[in-house]
Amino acid sequence: MYGLSDSLLALLFIGALLLLAKLGEELFEKFRIVSYVAAIIIGIIIGPGVLGLITILPNISLFISLGINFLLFTGGALEFKELETKKLLNPSNILTGVIEFILPFGLISFVVYYIFHSVLIALIVGLVTGMSSAGPLTRLLTDTGLNHTEEGNSIFQQVVTMEISGVILFSFLADLYGKVVTIYLVLKIAMELVVSLVFILLFSRYVLTRLLVKIDFSARANETVIAVIIGFVLVLGFVGQLYGFNSAIIALFIGISLREFINERPLVAEKVSTFTYGFFEPLFFIGLGLYFVKITLPLITLGLLIFAIAIILKPIAGTITSRFMHVDTWKNAFGTSVHGGVDAALLVVALGLSLIGRYDYSAVMIAITLLTVVIPALFNVKAPVVKTKKSNYVWEMVNAEFKNLKACDIASSFQSVSVNSKNPISLAFKMCTDLNARAVIVINSKLKVLGQLTLSDMVTMGHNQLRTLSVYQGKIVPAAKVRCDSPATDLIKIFKEYDPPIVAVVDKSGKFIGTILEREILKHVAGILDSDKQ
Repeated sequence: MYGLSDSLLALLFIGALLLLAKLGEELFEKFRIVSYVAAIIIGIIIGPGVLGLITILPNISLFISLGINFLLFTGGALEFKELETKKLLNPSNILTGVIEFILPFGLISFVVYYIFHSVLIALIVGLVTGMSSAGPLTRLLTDTGLNHTEEGNSIFQQVVTMEISGVILFSFLADLYGKVVTIYLVLKIAMELVVSLVFILLFSRYVLTRLLVKIDFSARANETVIAVIIGFVLVLGFVGQLYGFNSAIIALFIGISLREFINERPLVAEKVSTFTYGFFEPLFFIGLGLYFVKITLPLITLGLLIFAIAIILKPIAGTITSRFMHVDTWKNAFGTSVHGGVDAALLVVALGLSLIGRYDYSAVMIAITLLTVVIPALFNVKAPVVKTKKSNYVWEMVNAEFKNLKACDIASSFQSVSVNSKNPISLAFKMCTDLNARAVIVINSKLKVLGQLTLSDMVTMGHNQLRTLSVYQGKIVPAAKVRCDSPATDLIKIFKEYDPPIVAVVDKSGKFIGTILEREILKHVAGILDSDKQ
């Protein structure tokens, strides 16, 4: 294509896909439309569905497949972080979620069968449109201010159980595909599925987590922990594929098992989030559009028909369960019907396993895309988006006072929280405790900043290590740095957006000048506010 090799084209296509996906998402964000829908639409337009400018190449397909795995892993790790294990394993909650999934799954599959005249396709369509996705729901609850309410927690709990139920059933159907169905085979696959899930959960929680804790303690950089996590997601996915268990589903359950470990370490969580949502997510969603066949009126009509069936039948279960879940009927009906996450990923997996064809995939993806946009709008009828009106008065006042200040001006006003790399760690520990600092900047004899040593890492050391080790033998991690001539307002933005424990101030050549703690900035702000009151 275009007279270039596939590997060379893949580089061009992947770069173009990432840029177009993020630009489209930013545009949709401004209009408060579900952002990743833009990526899907762009993929359809530039792909075989409309213009045919970009096609699925093996290298692109590989990245999209990896994107599915890491999207599900990150979803399990970060989107389920508020979920308590006790609530997840509560029998009544499990039963409610399973019923809420089975009811629409059965109804939609029954109706759709008379359209496709295929039991397998009907089951796949019923599964992906009958389940819900926790990721999009998390944002919806946040936007409407329900994320920290009993109603919001109840809806989220239901959706998590529905999502997991859908994933398990999908694995079961994928294992049955192409085989002569007997009672023995059904029981055998069910047993293998249960054993596999239990093994993944136990291994991830009690073996992998402990290994990661040890690595986190001894490694000098968070990247080592990230690399080990990625490695295990890929290796366990490979082992799962060998035994007929989809690698993406394995990734989801690994993420759920590691969610406590990851979320207890903000830097690790941030890197996992950036790795997935900055690269794989946009590539995955725009890739969804590349699998489309040529867009025709009959295809659009079929997609609209599936959408109509799903939006009529899907909320029924939520309507019924709202009465004993003590949630507003309208909110529960549409809150438990949110799409646009794992359901789309499973549809791509189904296409890859040849459970459905590209025409069927295209029609169902049209329906899922419409559900992704329409259902949040219906939910907002009873739960409108909370508009947070922020006053700029304080910022304008602080900005006016700070605009003539430089980082050096603030750093020179306070004691430097720094140690030489050859100093004993006990000195760094004492400095943190005496000055109430969360970290200390580490420099060498040439005044170059080597990084920071955090108080939390020093606390985990034994008394003997604190007394005998030197700073360079500790866990030195990268530190936030600003130039001496940087405006003081930049410091406020840094502490607000990144929450570093300490910031190092350096000159033009990179030599260390001093340090700034967040409380020192707050002291300046407090002084400005006090003077304003007077």
